[in-house]
Amino acid sequence: MVRSSHHADASGRPLAKKRFGQHFLTDANLINKILDFLEAESEQFFVEIGPGPATLTMPFSRRGFPLTVVETDADMVRYLEEQEFPAPIEIRHEDFLQTDVGALLQGRQTKVFSNLPYNVSVPITARLLFFAEYIPLMVFMYQKEVAERIRAVPATRDYGPISVTTQLLYQIDAHFNVPPGAFRPPPKVNSQVIRLRRLTEPGIAIADLEGLTLLLRFLFERRRKMVGGLLRKSGDLARRIAATLAIDWPPVSCNNAETGLNQAACLLESYQSCGFDPKLRPENLTPLDYAVWFRQIKEMYVS
Repeated sequence: MVRSSHHADASGRPLAKKRFGQHFLTDANLINKILDFLEAESEQFFVEIGPGPATLTMPFSRRGFPLTVVETDADMVRYLEEQEFPAPIEIRHEDFLQTDVGALLQGRQTKVFSNLPYNVSVPITARLLFFAEYIPLMVFMYQKEVAERIRAVPATRDYGPISVTTQLLYQIDAHFNVPPGAFRPPPKVNSQVIRLRRLTEPGIAIADLEGLTLLLRFLFERRRKMVGGLLRKSGDLARRIAATLAIDWPPVSCNNAETGLNQAACLLESYQSCGFDPKLRPENLTPLDYAVWFRQIKEMYVS
């Protein structure tokens, strides 16, 4: 057992650290509800991000499924290594944002779950989207306002890049709220658990995700302006998108003496060729609108 110290509580469990955004779930009913969301079956593979003092890990292990956990906090890793888990567990002492996710998943279909650290929940989610072909299901606890951003519909304040990219790859098919009192220590915000189930037919190819993300960030950083006006001042955005696709720049249709098109005009033309109104704002386009537009951008590059 871990010896009690200023880094541990009376039971020997390490204390939550503010710098890691740690808040540990203690409500047994909610823990079981989260684990039920995983729809775990034998012969499946599972990864937990940031297990902390095993508040989800131990109950999951009692269900009899092997598990790989990724934990950045050395105190937590030592605590986990001293526990006796009912099912096999692999403990990886790594920062998930630095982890080789491909090596972690090993090409296997893997369900992922976590009480995500609030301060890195969006970067972790965004990183996992690049491996959606191996992740059929994810169950995550978020700060409620972040969960609502992921679930947001167009023409709302919460709608943004993470809404678009997530919803092009996953259906958010279940969620529930979690009050601060369910945690130790209680956070100052409400939380929400959401389940993301991979779409049978994704709206965008994984290879296009980086380029689409560049486009979305550019637009949503100026979300109150009209798309047409933004694209006229998009600078080298088209070139940077082309670089993510490993396409030679410029494409035939841009920076061409015959057409007179420059980089910015090329993006605007691709947008208008989809039939979209230049006076729309970024939040007025649906995830599928963005997918259609991005396919048109690619076609212009290779035409």
